[in-house]
Amino acid sequence: MRKSQKIKRVTRTLIILMSGLVMVTLMAACGSNSVVSDNNTGTGSGSGSGSKSSTGSDTLNPHIPEDYTSIASFSDHSQWGPYNVHDPSVIKVGKEYYMFSTDVAYGNNLDHVGIQIRKSKDLVHWQFVGWAFNGIPQKELTFMQQHQSGYKQKSIWAPFIMKVGNQFRLYYAVPGNNGLKLAAIGLATSNGILGPWKDNGIVISTTQSDPINAIDPTVIVDNNTGRYWMAYGSYYAGIYMVELDPSTGMLLHPGSTGHRIAFRQKAGQSIEGADILYNPDLKKYYLFVSYGWLEDTYNVRVGRADQPQGPYYDFNGNNMASVGDNLPRITAEYKFDNNAGWQGFGGNCTLRDGSNYYYISQARPSFNKYLMDLHVHKMVFTPGDWPVISPERYDEVPQETLTADSLDGTWEYIVLNKTQNHNVSQKIQLKSDGSISGRASNSTWTYNKGILTLKWNNGTETDVEKVFNGWDWENSRYTIVFTGLNNSGISVWGKKVK
Repeated sequence: MRKSQKIKRVTRTLIILMSGLVMVTLMAACGSNSVVSDNNTGTGSGSGSGSKSSTGSDTLNPHIPEDYTSIASFSDHSQWGPYNVHDPSVIKVGKEYYMFSTDVAYGNNLDHVGIQIRKSKDLVHWQFVGWAFNGIPQKELTFMQQHQSGYKQKSIWAPFIMKVGNQFRLYYAVPGNNGLKLAAIGLATSNGILGPWKDNGIVISTTQSDPINAIDPTVIVDNNTGRYWMAYGSYYAGIYMVELDPSTGMLLHPGSTGHRIAFRQKAGQSIEGADILYNPDLKKYYLFVSYGWLEDTYNVRVGRADQPQGPYYDFNGNNMASVGDNLPRITAEYKFDNNAGWQGFGGNCTLRDGSNYYYISQARPSFNKYLMDLHVHKMVFTPGDWPVISPERYDEVPQETLTADSLDGTWEYIVLNKTQNHNVSQKIQLKSDGSISGRASNSTWTYNKGILTLKWNNGTETDVEKVFNGWDWENSRYTIVFTGLNNSGISVWGKKVK
């Protein structure tokens, strides 16, 4: 995040001083204790069946308010289903999805440390289940206490959940206090998704004298060789990749810190929260990283590789391990009409569920940047084989056959050009004669088999978009959306409003 891990740690602990607020990530990616829960398992303000309707009737409306301050207190944690979500990691077990996430909450009320857990049947309505641990597991806690006098348990960061055979593996980061490089990535294992969890100890650790910091783990398995790789690290030296022992989940070569796979211009420019997704149809590995500050300027960049350990190349063919900022940019602050807008839209995991792909992260409503609402977005791949996400949050709407006539009308259009301040929608009209009005003169559009091509200013700028049905969360109605990239590698979004 913005300058260093110190800012991240300081901000998370000092929010308690700001208006009484405090900050008390297989298919994702994103002691012996069973899940710590209570008897009240309500789903909160977002509860409901969300039944499907092609008419856009109320039965399809998720009814999930963005402002959850009324249920923010710890006593209401059973209602935190889609709320207080940061650094999620999601896995599907049977017919249900389970989410593990950082210990974080709005307001001065986080009375438990142990990795939050939620579950869902539809990726829309989530039930808060409890915590994986009752405090920091002992081996990791002992390490922190030995290396930092007066160490206090405050949170566990950025868990990663995966299944290997019949065993679930839960990786997580334990940070030092006061923004130090002191950190440890631990591993816990269980035969059940809700525990009990066995503390297997520290996978990798760092101290103040190290150039990197051991946070934000994510694991990917080589589809061809079966080798296991863990990406980790942030801030000080970029994102690193180290090989794991498949049988134990620990380092294959003890003492190794691995090699760098993503970087920026200097340490003060933040890069964090790596997630890696394999697309078996494209035979590519995709690295997602977040730039910016978690409360506002978070934006997500992507690179791709032929093997999980890299090298990862960006939209312009640059090696992400080299100095420089990378494209494409697939998220940033944004605002549609009839909504305050969203920011802090990063720190994501990804999920492949059969042939369907999803992007999952926090986003913060512009009316209160300390609220952390869960965002799940459908992910698709462009004709150029880059991942992009729907401009609207996911809802299980029916997909209908679309024609060029379906697209004729008024749209809200957003280009994610800005990394500071909101990218605000503007109205355009796709006319039946193939012309476009509302943004630039001499512009045209064509549609063929799910691909919308927008050519602006006599074709000097081109957007290539995937088109599908979605739920308009701002206007509570069924709609059509598009998502894609322009020639510069910037995401372009649209939704039909008339």
